[in-house]
Amino acid sequence: MKITIFELLGMIKDGKAPKKIKYLGKIYDYEDSDYFGSDYGYLFDRYNVSGILNDEVEILEEEKKIPEKLSTWFSVETKQSKELNIEYANTNFENMYEKINEIIDYLKSKGE
Repeated sequence: MKITIFELLGMIKDGKAPKKIKYLGKIYDYEDSDYFGSDYGYLFDRYNVSGILNDEVEILEEEKKIPEKLSTWFSVETKQSKELNIEYANTNFENMYEKINEIIDYLKSKGE
């Protein structure tokens, strides 16, 4: 995902700074309110930030793995559940699994 330096500064201000970014082909890691590249130094030099506000950076985050779909094998078998309507409980679990699987399908379609 690409954003401007200005947007990146806003993310830092809000405490949502990405861990790694790529700027002008160089990779920087977030360290204490600034980005540091071992061969490049700190990204935000006080004297030139205003000149790069509209430049774009690429956010390099680790991909979050989307789990496989859940199965509906789970059933309630506790002492309390025997007093409940087991069919009702299982129906609720099946609905929950269906909704979670819909979310997983949606996330997978957005990630690909």
